[in-house]
Amino acid sequence: MQTHIVSHTHWDREWYLTYEQFRLRLVGLVDRLLDMMEAQPDYQYFHLDGQTIVLDDYLELRPRHEPRLRKLIADGRILIGPWYDMPDEFLVSGESLVRNLALGHRIAQGFGTVMPVGYLPDLFGHVAQMPQILRHFGLDNAVLWRGFGGPRAEYWWQSPDGSRVLMLHLPREGYCNATRVHLDPDAMLDRATTAIKAEEARTVVGEMLLMNGVDHVEPHPVIPSLARQLTKRLGSPVRHSTLPAYVAAVRQAVGQEGVSESLEVIVGELRSGEDYANLLPGVFSARVYIKQANARVQTLLEKRAEPLASFAWMLGAPYPAEELRYAWKTLLQNHPHDSICGCSIDPVHEENMTRFARAEQVGHAVVNDAADVIARAAPAAPPATLRLVALNTTGTPFAGAIVATVDLPYESDEPRRTVDRQALDAPVLFWPKTARVKSISSSDGPPVPFQVLGEEEVRPLVMSRYETPWVLRARRLQLVWLGEVPACGYRAFDLSLSPADDGEHEGAGSRTVAAVAGPVLASAERSAENDHVRVSINDDGTVDVVEKRTGIRYERCGELEDVGDVGDEYNHSPPRADRRVASADATGVRVTRLHAGPVRVVFQIDLTLPLPVAVTPDRSARATEHVTTLVRLLVSLDADSPRITWRVSVDNQARDHRLRIVFPAGAEAITHVRAETAFGVARRAARRAPPAEVRMEVPVSDGPTASFTETGDDQSGVVVFGEGLMEYEATPGEGDRGARLGLTLLRCVGYLSREDLVTRPSGHAGPGLATPGAQCIGRHEFRVAFEPRLEPPSNAALFARASSFVAPPHVVPAVGSGSELAPSGSFLSVETSPGGVVLSACHKSEERDSLIVRLFNPDDVTATARVRTVDSVRQAFQVDFLETRSSELPVTDGTVQLELGPYQIATLELTARGESPGEHRDQGDAPAPQHGCRAGDPAPLARRDD
Repeated sequence: MQTHIVSHTHWDREWYLTYEQFRLRLVGLVDRLLDMMEAQPDYQYFHLDGQTIVLDDYLELRPRHEPRLRKLIADGRILIGPWYDMPDEFLVSGESLVRNLALGHRIAQGFGTVMPVGYLPDLFGHVAQMPQILRHFGLDNAVLWRGFGGPRAEYWWQSPDGSRVLMLHLPREGYCNATRVHLDPDAMLDRATTAIKAEEARTVVGEMLLMNGVDHVEPHPVIPSLARQLTKRLGSPVRHSTLPAYVAAVRQAVGQEGVSESLEVIVGELRSGEDYANLLPGVFSARVYIKQANARVQTLLEKRAEPLASFAWMLGAPYPAEELRYAWKTLLQNHPHDSICGCSIDPVHEENMTRFARAEQVGHAVVNDAADVIARAAPAAPPATLRLVALNTTGTPFAGAIVATVDLPYESDEPRRTVDRQALDAPVLFWPKTARVKSISSSDGPPVPFQVLGEEEVRPLVMSRYETPWVLRARRLQLVWLGEVPACGYRAFDLSLSPADDGEHEGAGSRTVAAVAGPVLASAERSAENDHVRVSINDDGTVDVVEKRTGIRYERCGELEDVGDVGDEYNHSPPRADRRVASADATGVRVTRLHAGPVRVVFQIDLTLPLPVAVTPDRSARATEHVTTLVRLLVSLDADSPRITWRVSVDNQARDHRLRIVFPAGAEAITHVRAETAFGVARRAARRAPPAEVRMEVPVSDGPTASFTETGDDQSGVVVFGEGLMEYEATPGEGDRGARLGLTLLRCVGYLSREDLVTRPSGHAGPGLATPGAQCIGRHEFRVAFEPRLEPPSNAALFARASSFVAPPHVVPAVGSGSELAPSGSFLSVETSPGGVVLSACHKSEERDSLIVRLFNPDDVTATARVRTVDSVRQAFQVDFLETRSSELPVTDGTVQLELGPYQIATLELTARGESPGEHRDQGDAPAPQHGCRAGDPAPLARRDD
């Protein structure tokens, strides 16, 4: 029996103070820590909370102390890593978790060593794949607290694929069961002894852990003396220790005969144990605008910028590694759990939005540059034709409606200026001001149905490295057409332009082409249908949908439902006398058919919801006074698609409430819900029964999700898609209303924490500070889609369906006179049979001139994947999440084949046959592309579809 006292600080980078305010406290802490550890050799160890971001934050203000800090880290006295910062696991993507840990490892390795502990002390629950993620970083253990209520200190925790880590479960007090043992000298030994006895009752192997620290506290010099006194009093070793030493001791004890088998195995995600530690589920819907911004930037980096930059690199362009590294690092700085969860003071989240904007701006620049390289390699367009290149960056072939914004310049906005056309970043071609689109066709196929959804006058800029920007006058068209684009590839489409508008193709709300063979899309003033579904708009703005194969009617889709909320940023809590406001209460409902044509029908629904202005002063009920809440719904249906899409605009002027959009589940009874989670799909019970007695927090049936949520029975059901809407709830049928599935649009509260919540009787979860910004006053926009289903689709099929919602094709004009590319092709091919896999990442290796491709199998059957790059694979390696090679894989005819077991994640490193991409040219500053030319002189790498 021995006790490990671990001295640490839990460092929330921003929370009830701003980042800079906390940083100044951090600087003082580390200054004093360095002085104390150098002056007091027996104070051997201190943990910097498993994060490396604190090193950057400190050294930016104290660069002169870097040698001192490095020495103590190298000596193993200050322990750092493995994280960059401590995220929430459910509110960020699986890729973000990987990049966070990878950046943390790289920074820690730069200082000499990484703490080999899967440290998860204060995260609000844990995703099922975390053990597998940790194992891909060489970590065989996890130290955690929330999300699990078991009484023991040691367990096995296993991911669905079978990856297992030793789980060391912190006590009810969490990471602070020995925080104040030293503050009262007279009671010091008694307090510490009590904590040790409590841990002795929990341990199976006889190793006790005292966590001496809590949020933002500094080390106390008395700890080594306390350890010596406790050893003498108890007659068993008490060490001033480290988490790695504690883990190693437990691991050694578990290795003894019979001990390992005696530990309980916990499988899957950890989202329970509310009577052990608060789970704080309201964070999934607090400040939804934060979640929307995060989803937008994550998609931009993972599914746009990195794949496109990789494709351009295959064509010989430099890979923007530094730019992407900066964008990722900036995004990750918004992922600490107090930031992404929306449970901090208002200035913190104002800074979050600035960081999102910075990362997004860099991401868009990378996308534009990479897309330009690909567009310049496309064949030149025929005369009187504008060629567009549609880029599909997902691993799923796209077929459906492609939307593009196209500028048609007709003259200079600076008529007295002479511009050197050769100095421009991109060539300029003027079109007649009266030119109209006659037809759209794939460059290797027949014309396709299209519509002009909108037109406006704009003043675009043409940039130049050698000129000031050239301002043009142009007509900006929003177009939509039906087309197909290969996975991880592109297809060229040609716009045939007529010199003048002959007026023959005017449609109701949008210009269309004359009849072109294609899917049927019919519409009336308040209804529309295609081969899959029929939709009709009700008087209150809800939508009835009929699935035509089965005749099943989904009534009142897109219903708005609002209830009171007297909770805080951590938990929803209803007022004692609540009042529900729904679409049926809406006034001034107006339905307008905005667009109608062969590709898309759009209905605009304007209405007013009479929401209570706030809750009553005593917070027991919603106020009788109402405030006008204007809502606009754009409901659209595309040809040959079973999906109906909602764009929701809400001008929120109400406080203390929760607004949801709700859909029928398509089944009389539902038992489970499936929702996207990190590297997989979580299958959860639709409802959780509350216990007879609640001590700390009421278990809720709300659950975290990402881009898709699915429910129903074995014959019928629904899939609901959302962008940055991270909270769902499935409700059972009642009366004549069937089961329903809703997504939270807004949860508006005014406090960081309160102590009077009926849903959290344990009291405060943080400081009781006012946060008026969390009321989310103002205009908000949301994107949601609804799709009826028959039998339950596989998990892989759900990801495939979501791909076109999350990352539809990105369209750019084909400028210049390239000839390297065929009219369509793929840069990367991932084929699976049997089973299905999901492409999670495609980017250049951090260290080598090779391509990193990450795949995962979300289903319970083995999948065989065959991976090929545009230039054929020369060598293939399986690597971990740090890109360390573990094994070489056989390559046959330029293709590597890999089996992925159920729920397995695999990362491949691929090098191309022949000259490696990028090796033949300087990776530094490339010359600017000239008129009619493209950057560099790459080999013709893109294959033809045939």
